Amino acid sequence: MPGTSERPEPFAVMQPVPEARSWAENVAARLWMLQTSFADDPPNARHEYLVEEIERSIKDIVESRRSEYLAALMERFPGPERIDAPYFKPPPVEKVERSAQEVADELLVRLPELSREAKVVLAQKLQALGFIVSPSKGIELPLELLGKLGMTPKEALDEERLTKLFTALLELVVTLDHLIWNVWKNMAPKSSVRRDQSSDNLRRTVGRYLSGDREVATLQITQMLDKTRQLTAGLLSAVGPAGEIFARKYLEKFAPEKIRAVVESKSPGFIAGVEQKCWRRYVELAAELSGHAVETQIVEGIVAYTEELISRSEIRGR
Repeated sequence: MPGTSERPEPFAVMQPVPEARSWAENVAARLWMLQTSFADDPPNARHEYLVEEIERSIKDIVESRRSEYLAALMERFPGPERIDAPYFKPPPVEKVERSAQEVADELLVRLPELSREAKVVLAQKLQALGFIVSPSKGIELPLELLGKLGMTPKEALDEERLTKLFTALLELVVTLDHLIWNVWKNMAPKSSVRRDQSSDNLRRTVGRYLSGDREVATLQITQMLDKTRQLTAGLLSAVGPAGEIFARKYLEKFAPEKIRAVVESKSPGFIAGVEQKCWRRYVELAAELSGHAVETQIVEGIVAYTEELISRSEIRGR
């Protein structure tokens, strides 16, 4: 992950404090995990994931201290693998006298930049000054979902907590989505169970959906998540029977009665001769057995079991 040769001056002179080093250690660990999990993704995509992780982690740091925290992170990547992170430096404050009308006009233009929470606070302040502001209707969850959560329609939702919960769940789903499809691609590169190319970036597709993009339908989001759910459930369900599947295939070749039946069908003779031939046959079969062969058989068993579960699920859905 190459970076530019020039480094902002604060990185070169500032000595990170212990808190900054500890923060940098944790962020670096998550960056290495992302780099490993998405090793098969294009370099540009991986670079975006890493920069997004840095930007998300630095948000909780006050602006005046971001330079030393980023400097500590840069120490963790001193060589060619250094990750370029956005350099956070407060813009210079220009003292410009503006009229109240100019300030009000700018506020109206920049209102879309405010978060929902900031807009509620602003509305409360304007209402306190005597302005008429329509109250927020809030967010209403479907009755079915409220029942699953053990809530009633009379209970008010905490919108701030709802936003934080959505953020945490989205990060979990996106990470799991990338991981499970990468694992499947390595295990079954020729499988017919594949995700749509248009669904490769779940995070951005969800973003387009939430912003009201009419080209992203609710059904598309539902199908994307459902395919990931089916694959995850299939792989996890196949872990249990994997040993039994391998054992069954192993015994089909190496069980004494199987070997004896094959030998006797080819060259019937005296018992002693048959015993020797059985042993020679076992030695021949054992020569084909290796760690790679065992791994291949186990993976093939998991893939076949997963594909069967997904196929049955799709048939029931239709």
